[in-house]
Amino acid sequence: MKFNVYGPFTLKLSKRTNLITKESLASLISDVEAVEEGLSEACGCYVFCVQARGIVPWYVGQANKSALVTEALNASNREKYNEVMFKRDGKMAMSKRHGTPMLFLLPKLTPTGKRFAKSAISSNGIKSIDFLEEWLIANSLQKNPEMKNNKKTYLLRNIHVKGIFNANQGEATNPSTKLKNALGL
Repeated sequence: MKFNVYGPFTLKLSKRTNLITKESLASLISDVEAVEEGLSEACGCYVFCVQARGIVPWYVGQANKSALVTEALNASNREKYNEVMFKRDGKMAMSKRHGTPMLFLLPKLTPTGKRFAKSAISSNGIKSIDFLEEWLIANSLQKNPEMKNNKKTYLLRNIHVKGIFNANQGEATNPSTKLKNALGL
């Protein structure tokens, strides 16, 4: 169960609408394939981020049976990404959010690690992608609690372990600090 990391790939906005569109998908496929042939067709996980003052994750997703890049920029996801990139003022006019939209790809590799897996047909393949997606969501939520993900986030957003997980500033105790250090957090 091996994965690799590629990116970040900058998502090109439409010159006409200044939005992420179907044309952004075509451009991304070209950019991704220029890096490594077959990457756009792999299965795995993806992370949509915005770079302004640092890179901030906004959405994590997965592709088990479909192509990674096609899934990452499907119509529903483009809508989510555009909501992140643009916010509406009181008059419903769109104003650009500062930053550059980008995508990280984490393709699943074949057991030898030399080729991209095209689909996660085995139960272990699907479980590994599910686990990686949940792990990426958990870590992304730590950096950006306003992430667009709703699926698989209820417990991550609502469990509270004093001084360790979703902790409030200044609530750490001696035992929670020791456990946090033991866990390498």
